Amino acid sequence: MMTYKKQLAALSMGLFCSVCSFAYAADEPSVTMDRPGAGAVEMKVGDIVPAEYQRESLEIKDWKNRKLQAPGEHEQWVEIKGKYMLISVPTGTIKEMVSK
Repeated sequence: MMTYKKQLAALSMGLFCSVCSFAYAADEPSVTMDRPGAGAVEMKVGDIVPAEYQRESLEIKDWKNRKLQAPGEHEQWVEIKGKYMLISVPTGTIKEMVSK
């Protein structure tokens, strides 16, 4: 049987963890896009961008001038709604997101 102090400590720790995770999630960069048939979709690191952003024609080629890291093999930087996104071209997965 837990004592009152142990229950209070457990409750306090639980609240602290939930507040920290909420604050972290709020700082995680994301972009909200309106997708036909899907409505507003929030995209963040790890999500897959729509296929049209995997085209070479949308690749940011002057990434150095924009102070972005060099893309790896099969990666490219694209701009979506005021954010730069490093995506994996074969999969469309967002690997990094940076504010413009």
